[in-house]
Amino acid sequence: MARKHGQTNYFIEGEGFVGEQEIRQGVQPFARALLQDVQPNTELDAERAFRFSRMFADLPKFRPDPEALVELGKTMDDTPNFKDHQSLPAGFTYLGQFIDHDITFDKTEGLPTSELEPEEIIQGRSPSLDLDSVYGRGPDLETKPLYESDRLHLRTGITTELPFDPNEPEAFKLPNDLPRGDNAERALDATLGDPRNDENLAVAQTHLAFLKFHNVVVNQLQQFGHSGSDLFDRAREIVTLHYQWIILNDFLPRIVLPAILKKVLVNGGQFFKPTPGEEAPMPIEFSVAAYRFGHSMIRDVYSWNRNFADATLGQLFIFSGVSGDMVGLPTLPSNWPIDWRRFYDFKDAPGVEPPPALNLTRSIDTGLAMTLRELPEFVGQGNNAALAVRNLLRGRLLGLPTGQAIAEAIGVTMLTPEQVRQGPHANVLKKHKFDTQTPLWYYILKEAEVFNEGQRLGPVGSQLVVETFVGLIQGSQTSLLSNANQYWRPSLPSLRPGQFTMVDLLLLVNDLNPLGDERIPTPPPPPPPLTHVVQPGETLGTIAAKFLGDSKRWREIFEANRDKITEPNLIRPGMELIIPNH
Repeated sequence: MARKHGQTNYFIEGEGFVGEQEIRQGVQPFARALLQDVQPNTELDAERAFRFSRMFADLPKFRPDPEALVELGKTMDDTPNFKDHQSLPAGFTYLGQFIDHDITFDKTEGLPTSELEPEEIIQGRSPSLDLDSVYGRGPDLETKPLYESDRLHLRTGITTELPFDPNEPEAFKLPNDLPRGDNAERALDATLGDPRNDENLAVAQTHLAFLKFHNVVVNQLQQFGHSGSDLFDRAREIVTLHYQWIILNDFLPRIVLPAILKKVLVNGGQFFKPTPGEEAPMPIEFSVAAYRFGHSMIRDVYSWNRNFADATLGQLFIFSGVSGDMVGLPTLPSNWPIDWRRFYDFKDAPGVEPPPALNLTRSIDTGLAMTLRELPEFVGQGNNAALAVRNLLRGRLLGLPTGQAIAEAIGVTMLTPEQVRQGPHANVLKKHKFDTQTPLWYYILKEAEVFNEGQRLGPVGSQLVVETFVGLIQGSQTSLLSNANQYWRPSLPSLRPGQFTMVDLLLLVNDLNPLGDERIPTPPPPPPPLTHVVQPGETLGTIAAKFLGDSKRWREIFEANRDKITEPNLIRPGMELIIPNH
């Protein structure tokens, strides 16, 4: 399986593979490390051909000095200048990553020496929001391992039994891991439609929630008499439509400007206009810049569950099959399942106890978590291991326009040079004139920071994100935005009838907090038994009177010491007797 952090090969309609020439000629050594030199794969898959396109093909391609981008990327660390989001629960960071993996996964390996036709691109993912990262193409022979033997339910995995915490006497197995163990060479590999959903524990647990969500829907349909392939098809349709509803009505409204979301939903996109019902190309401005806003929302530390109130981002990488080793265990340890109450806000859910802490995302701004300075899969690669550097170089490789150029093309308020320079990066920005020509990814983060205090994207970021999501849903085979579904409303149980959110999904799965609310106290070990050495002249009666307060309780001492005393009157000085019930 491919083990990549994000897209590495970009086939753009009308351009072929972009960036190949510079790498072959050695023009930019920093960017060379962004692509992996592996053997070409000649497998063809015309039906799933995946293409990128440009929303703004007529705008100049911005390719500044790569060393200047490295210098800028190295400054983009989280500092006290950057704060937590005021209200956005941290679960949406990883829902966003899960969504990203649902729409992009290029399996074309290596770099060609000439342009390829679109049908030659081997794509493991349809560029539409249809959950093939969960379902694969199945159930069919290729994706059979994703499914239970009934070909209706999706497989889940079992944790490795460990005590929930060091003070607990018992170990437990829980149904709270991804399915693993099918790869003989890499037993930790999860069996998923997209292996990247096991690159950190937060996105892995999100994927698991969707596996369980599907299984709950299957169970409900079985109760209503559905069976066979009809049952599976109906379950997938229900799950997909509720998922798309969550994106349009729960996720995006928290991230983008409401006016832009409403306008695009009513009027359609201005700059991305795929044909409804047909798989759309992926806008490169979205994939390589706009949707990477989520990188700034990642925290270095999370309140994870009752055992790990300060789980580090590094630990979330360790307890995954792609980026870590599960500390040598075959599956996730039983003390690491997520407490969802700490990642989504359940305050309106009856009967759900409030968590000790609710994690909020970091603000959408130009500061990234310190842990992202060195991604696990690129350890030892120096600057190329930093996520900010990689994002900036990738934008150069693809020739993305500047943020200012797109703002002008859209017709929205443009950041002034003074606004771009606000914050700790002013010297680097001014030195390389990035305050007047700003890399698109940085511009989108700065726009959110300046215009909206990091609470949501600005006009450029919102336009690119909303138009792409709406277009990809329109192009999905099962589409909430199709004419056939224009009157569709969520039908599954929810806190508000006719609505459906991630909170509703997790309530339906009914596994919010597998480890429980409180640490189970371990009873203290029993105290050592009281003993007494028989003195001359003592009887069991006098000993009982002395220690138990009543000479008539001598029989209790007799019974506790039957291994030493055969008859009640046969005790002798020097015998050590146990005094019971003291």
